[in-house]
Amino acid sequence: MNTKRTLFLLLFFCSSSLFAQQDNYTFFKLIVSNADNKIMLVKWGGSWEIPGTRYNIPSSVAAFVDTLALEHGITVHQKKLSGLFTFKYDNRPALTIMQYYTAQYNSGKLKVPESCEDIGWFTVKEAMAIIPYPEMKRIVEKITGNPKKLWGAAVKKSGNNEVDFTEDFYELN
Repeated sequence: MNTKRTLFLLLFFCSSSLFAQQDNYTFFKLIVSNADNKIMLVKWGGSWEIPGTRYNIPSSVAAFVDTLALEHGITVHQKKLSGLFTFKYDNRPALTIMQYYTAQYNSGKLKVPESCEDIGWFTVKEAMAIIPYPEMKRIVEKITGNPKKLWGAAVKKSGNNEVDFTEDFYELN
């Protein structure tokens, strides 16, 4: 085996093991719309936001989105990937990938998940008034304002909750 190839393989496996030890992960957010064109929000930690969770179970994406909806007492249809966003947090060494999905409410009665304090349906305008996270507001506005597109962006969030879109929105389709 030649020396360059050996060196390349050694560097590849060393860097792979380093990246595997970093805590990067995928986080799902689900924007559910009902027939009244309202979106579902949950109150978590005293703040209203789009429901979501870390994707850390061995299931398909479709099954995971269904499970996320069921945790809120509902079923959904017309599931669609609507945004892929990279988040860099000052206090974490690796990126977080935020996948935003949209879906239409199908059936069921909203139920407050164990980790949340409340749940409800809100117009996008109402949601913008109560969601405290500027990056989430911008993402929700972009996705709900342009529902046929798949969006991407890169966001940096500092320890004092300062938000910077290091790459502004761009179309992925």
